Amino acid sequence: MFINFEKKYFSFNLSSEVINSKNKIFCKKGWIIKIKNKYNKIGFGEISPLNNNNLTICKKEINAIDQVNNELNITRNIKKLHPCIQSGIKCALAEMKGELNFENYYPFTKIDQTAILLKSNKAIDEIRNLKKNLKYAHKNLTFKWKVGIQENLKEEKILEDILNEIPRNFKLRIDSNGGWTRKLANRWADILKNNKNLDWLEQPLEFEDIEGLRKLNNKVPIALDESLMMFPELIDSWEGWQIRRPSQENNPIKLLNSLINKKSFISLSSSFETGIGKRFLEHCALLQLGGTTPKIPGLAIRHNPESFLFSNNPNAIWEKL
Repeated sequence: MFINFEKKYFSFNLSSEVINSKNKIFCKKGWIIKIKNKYNKIGFGEISPLNNNNLTICKKEINAIDQVNNELNITRNIKKLHPCIQSGIKCALAEMKGELNFENYYPFTKIDQTAILLKSNKAIDEIRNLKKNLKYAHKNLTFKWKVGIQENLKEEKILEDILNEIPRNFKLRIDSNGGWTRKLANRWADILKNNKNLDWLEQPLEFEDIEGLRKLNNKVPIALDESLMMFPELIDSWEGWQIRRPSQENNPIKLLNSLINKKSFISLSSSFETGIGKRFLEHCALLQLGGTTPKIPGLAIRHNPESFLFSNNPNAIWEKL
C-alpha cells in the first residue's frame, strides 16, 4: 500500500534550562511527521533527538525519504536509520493502521502525577517549600535530582539536608547522568543503601561500565538510562530498573507491547517532546501505572513553554506549524 509522508520542522526553548553533569539543555528541535494512506487514515509521529548533535544525521536521513512511498519499503528501509526516525515513523504507522489508539486525556497534569525535576542548585529549598505547603505536604511526591554538577562535598551536604528533611511520603531519584566514578558512586550507595525514600540511583556510572553498574545494583536500586540507548540489548538482560524514552528508541512498539504485557521495572521519562511525542509517552506511562511495579513517570512538565506545540490535538499542532 502506498502512503503519503510529510514532515514539518519545529523548535522551541524550554521554559527553564536543564543542567546535568554532561551538558545543558535549553532548547529542542526536530520534525513532526504525518503519514496518510489511500483510505485517508492518518498517523502522526515526532522525530526529535535529545542530543542536538544528532540533528544533522536525522535531517539528512529524513530528507531522503520520498513523499510518496510504499509502506513495505519504508518499514524495511528505516531499520538503517537513526533510532529517533525509526521511533517517529513506527508510532505514526501504528496510529494510521489503528494499532495504536490514544486517549483524549491522560492524568498527568497534577504535581503528584509526575516526578518533579528539581533545580539542582535549589533542590533542598524546593523540597522544603513543598513540605511546608499544606496542599502538598501529605501527597506522595517524587523528586528527581541531577547531581555531578557541583563539587561532591557540596552535593553530599545537600543530600544530608534532604535526608534530614524529607518525609516518608516523598520519594527521591538521584541522577548523575554517568558523571560519577566507581569510588564516588559506591560512596553514595553506601550512604543511601538503607534509605526508604530512595527510588533509585539513575545512571550513576558511564554508559559502558556495565560491570560496575551491576555491582552497584546489588547495593541499591540502579536505573539504567544512557546505557540502554547505547546498548539496546540490555533491555532484555538488565536485572533492575530501566528508564525508557520512547522517542529515542528504535522500537517504541516493542516497549508498548512490553507494558501491555505488564513487564516490570520500567519507568517512563521525557525527552522534552512536543504534544505529538508526549501522547505516546503518556500512553505508555498510563499502562506502566497499571503494571506490577507502578512508578510515577518523569514527564518534566514544568519545562514545557506555553505554546501550541504542546496541544493534545495533533491536527492543531500540524496546521499551525
